[in-house]
Amino acid sequence: MKLKHLKHTDILDLFAVDEATLLSIPMFSDSVQAGFPSPAEDHLDLDLNLNDYLVQNPSATFCVKAIGESMKDAGIKSGDIMIVDKSLEPKNRSIVLAVIDGEFTVKRVNVNNNELYLMPENSNFPPIRITKEMDFQVWGVVTYIIHKAV
Repeated sequence: MKLKHLKHTDILDLFAVDEATLLSIPMFSDSVQAGFPSPAEDHLDLDLNLNDYLVQNPSATFCVKAIGESMKDAGIKSGDIMIVDKSLEPKNRSIVLAVIDGEFTVKRVNVNNNELYLMPENSNFPPIRITKEMDFQVWGVVTYIIHKAV
């Protein structure tokens, strides 16, 4: 998957998925055990188009690179690419890309006693209570996170 760079800020790099560069990747027809080993087939049977798998709403989907450690316990590390769908309605516990007073952030939505909080997934960072005085907007819901296996 090739990403087309759209914009750089001090906090985020925004990308679009270049659909012309998405190729089908060979995929085993059977699932692979993550526990005890099982015999594997000797041939690849299906093609997997990552665009079909990762992007539900192409006209409303974009990519953004994570910077920082506030979401590390949710599996989002600095340098990861997040796929964001702006057509999805955020729900309680969704991970969202939001703008607060002109600053981008990625956090988990938490609605508690009719109050809205954006929660980090790292105990070294405080929750953000959203108030009426803030200029707040959700840009989209994070649907997938792409990072290199360690």
